[in-house]
Amino acid sequence: MATGSEFVDLGTDDASVVGMKVTGKATAETITELVERLEQIQGAGKKARLYLDLTAYDGYDLGVVKEKLAHMGTLWSGIERCAYVVDKGWMATMIGLVDAVTPMHLRAFGSDQDADARAWILSGDEPDETIN
Repeated sequence: MATGSEFVDLGTDDASVVGMKVTGKATAETITELVERLEQIQGAGKKARLYLDLTAYDGYDLGVVKEKLAHMGTLWSGIERCAYVVDKGWMATMIGLVDAVTPMHLRAFGSDQDADARAWILSGDEPDETIN
């Protein structure tokens, strides 16, 4: 499986909405690119609404931990809400647990709920259902 990340267009001109797809292992570069976007949004006085497609995700390399720790303040305070599109039940469970202890709103959606995840990020409404 190829490794990498790419920003995806969610069909909005709202600069505070960020979409990203991660394929294979996430790398330090993935986090660096994301943090740069989040810092731009914070510089404009806003918080990000983040869509992450992790259906082809296969873990992370050690550089991700270093980058996350180095930018924890931005990651912790720069995101209003984050929709994760996942196919693994354990990931949905972990996202639900993390949601309970963070200031941002996190939700897991199955790959068959991609349109719902995008709509939640764009609208600000609570989702009708999430995967378990």
